[in-house]
Amino acid sequence: MFSFLFALFLAISAENPVYQSRFETEEELYKSIALHCDDISVRRTYLKKYGHCITQEGINILEERNIVIVEELDCENQLDGIEFFFRNKKLCSRAVTFYPSKKVFTVKKKKSAITLPENWRHIETPETLLFYDSNAKFEENSDTTGQILTKSGDGIFTDHLGKVMHPEFIYSKGNWEKVFPLRELFRLKINEDNTFDLKIITENKLPYEKKELFELFGIKADEIKEPFFAPSSCAIQGKGLKGIRIPKTEYTTDKESDHGTYKILLYYPELQKKNAVTAKTESYELKIMFSDGLLEATLTVFTKKLTPEDALNIKAALNREIPSFFVKTAN
Repeated sequence: MFSFLFALFLAISAENPVYQSRFETEEELYKSIALHCDDISVRRTYLKKYGHCITQEGINILEERNIVIVEELDCENQLDGIEFFFRNKKLCSRAVTFYPSKKVFTVKKKKSAITLPENWRHIETPETLLFYDSNAKFEENSDTTGQILTKSGDGIFTDHLGKVMHPEFIYSKGNWEKVFPLRELFRLKINEDNTFDLKIITENKLPYEKKELFELFGIKADEIKEPFFAPSSCAIQGKGLKGIRIPKTEYTTDKESDHGTYKILLYYPELQKKNAVTAKTESYELKIMFSDGLLEATLTVFTKKLTPEDALNIKAALNREIPSFFVKTAN
């Protein structure tokens, strides 16, 4: 019986890398990884020794001596790997990445097959995989780099210096969760006493000169107070609004990422309730809601970049439902 179990254990170990210790007899390799985890020669050495153990397509994660090892095998899409071979007449690639002392990290999403240690979990977005140790302790409102962020009521995340941040994941109330930080907001509220409040949040640079700012948004009113500026935003109040330009999304290639939330909120009595307009793809979700006195358009982008086609479809929907200008007609 003993010999049978021993043989069975060896058979399982040979086929499944989870059961093979990588560093039990490889002290020099362990030290090299701990000191030079990003060195390509260290990764090559690892694959030379253990690449034959990476037999399952997808991502296999191991954790040994406080080093997380991410092994990957792909026979459809070429990895940014350093070992290539043919299997079943297909060109396959193997890659390995090391994360010393990491309890949470992200990788680019590739294959869906994932093998994890018992205490590790993962969260998926269309483009990213978050891995985390479920037994580890994390600070409330921290991102994957360990920064503790503050979230405003509008949905903006900032660091301790007040710099606007755009995390994909946040640790909140005991769990890691996907987040879609606010990137753009245009909120216009016209009150019953004929006063108005305008709040703008944008990643684009706003002019501080009043005349230029008012011209940019086409603001015409009987009275406009001094604008209030804050990082990435401004607030304008006044009375007797005659007209204002309502901005829409524009596709640009100079942004690092589109991921996040974009909102247009219009409050004024003339608005009437009607059927909502919605659209959802793997890349984004658009909701335009109408109620008495309120129009609310929310665009949530799930991916880092929208395609030109996505941007065109979004703009077309917004143009159909939201006027380019608000013009106050005489009573």
